[in-house]
Amino acid sequence: MPSTLPDRGPLTIALATLGESGSLSIEQARDAVGEIVDGRAAEVGIAAFLAGLKVKGETEDELAGAVQAVRDRMRPLDSPRRPVLDTCGTGGDGAASVNVSTAAAIVSAAAGAVVAKHGNRSASGVSGSSDVLERLGVAIDPGPEVLTRCLEELGIAFLFAPSFHPALRHAAGVRRQLPFRTLFNLVGPLANPTRPEFQLVGVPNDRLAGLMASALARLGVTRAAVVTGPEGLDEVGLSGPTRVLWVEGGYVEPRTWLPEQFGLPAVRAEALRVADPSDSADRIRRALDCEVGPARHVILANAASALVVAGLAGGPAEGASKAAEAIDSGKARDLLHRWAALSHGRD
Repeated sequence: MPSTLPDRGPLTIALATLGESGSLSIEQARDAVGEIVDGRAAEVGIAAFLAGLKVKGETEDELAGAVQAVRDRMRPLDSPRRPVLDTCGTGGDGAASVNVSTAAAIVSAAAGAVVAKHGNRSASGVSGSSDVLERLGVAIDPGPEVLTRCLEELGIAFLFAPSFHPALRHAAGVRRQLPFRTLFNLVGPLANPTRPEFQLVGVPNDRLAGLMASALARLGVTRAAVVTGPEGLDEVGLSGPTRVLWVEGGYVEPRTWLPEQFGLPAVRAEALRVADPSDSADRIRRALDCEVGPARHVILANAASALVVAGLAGGPAEGASKAAEAIDSGKARDLLHRWAALSHGRD
């Protein structure tokens, strides 16, 4: 990697603008991020760029430009079944909680959705999707042929971000050293290689929710819900209202989902805390084995929300009922077992 900043390249120009507290155009952001992911930027420049955006606050144009740069370089995957749903969180809530989005993906698929979950190792939480799935026995990087089989036969697959976005490795080292969420945490949910029609995206605060919802509307997603839970959770929560930005037809509509709409009991965020990926996987496994408790309730709420977004449930209560049936019938547990086997090439 270069040891000095390039002379007046796109990243240097972007840094000069950020240094004057200015915002970048779509083109400026696209070109600066392009320089980073093409491996032409120094680490000091990458760190300054990401920190400058964080301090200033990313704009819609900056996020759109970054997404364009990353999408231009990603390896796409054509799903044999459509439409496709993705469930993910941006991280950054600091809750160190069970990986709800991963569990919700499994339950949603067992309830009839086709889920292509796009994720990585932990960016800011205790365990990222891939960390947990490995401990649940799922191969996280089996190759496109196996992924296509998983989608075709099971209706679920995990797309390991580094395999589809190899260019992002040039920013990975800097990201690991920075103690805060960066622009790339926002890009991830917008760069699923299957380009899903439906998305449930969790973000930890209202500013990021607005940014994400606007980006999804601009990118033409069929339907999405950007959710910010109570206690700053980046998922649907059950200790109070979950703020929702509903994206459909290019428009964004604010909504609120309350615990009672799901027919589920209150759950405080502290009841979802886990120590490590193994602990998170164990909580998910127990929930899929029909253990009643906080993890099950929040998994049901998020799976219900995903089913509503995917058009498979008319509202939170119906979604929760369908999600509960998927667990209590054993479908979700069996799907996980079959997924683990097929991901390793075993029928």
